[in-house]
Amino acid sequence: MKKVCLLAFSLLVFLLCVNISFAKSDLSASSSSQPTATVNYELPYPGLLPDSPLYFLRIIRDRTVGFLISEPKKKAEFELLQADKRLNAGVYLFKKKKFKDTISIISKAENYFDSSLRKVKEAKGQGMETTGITNKLIDSSKKHLEVLKSLEEKSPQDFKSSFNFQLQRVNGFAKEAVSLTLK
Repeated sequence: MKKVCLLAFSLLVFLLCVNISFAKSDLSASSSSQPTATVNYELPYPGLLPDSPLYFLRIIRDRTVGFLISEPKKKAEFELLQADKRLNAGVYLFKKKKFKDTISIISKAENYFDSSLRKVKEAKGQGMETTGITNKLIDSSKKHLEVLKSLEEKSPQDFKSSFNFQLQRVNGFAKEAVSLTLK
């Protein structure tokens, strides 16, 4: 029994420590017909992708960590990190030509982004300093727009409308993030 408990504890510690390193996205290496200015914002390495059989462990870990964060500002930072990881996971799935999975994970990414915006508003309402996280949200929204435009251009015709819908969502989030700096 002690060995099982020790093994379970070791696995939990391992899962909580995974995905700490960040890596650049390969998106800038793609060729396009027109030069575009890239946003100076790095997406974190996504770690396990939804097509992995161990992905459920990541979900359990992320939900547990998210549940344990109670301060709105820290929760906003966590939610933004999850949004960025899932967006980058969508890029990786897109490269594997798993377009339905790409749309699904990007939709979840934007749900996390929306949650992050709400938590920043909550933190601001409690009188916390939110300038740093607000600027990150603005930069991240620009990166989300850049990535989604790139994916939409390269996607099969059947999926363009789904990417366009996500682009419209992110446009709204970008405006909302900018409005947080004006208040």
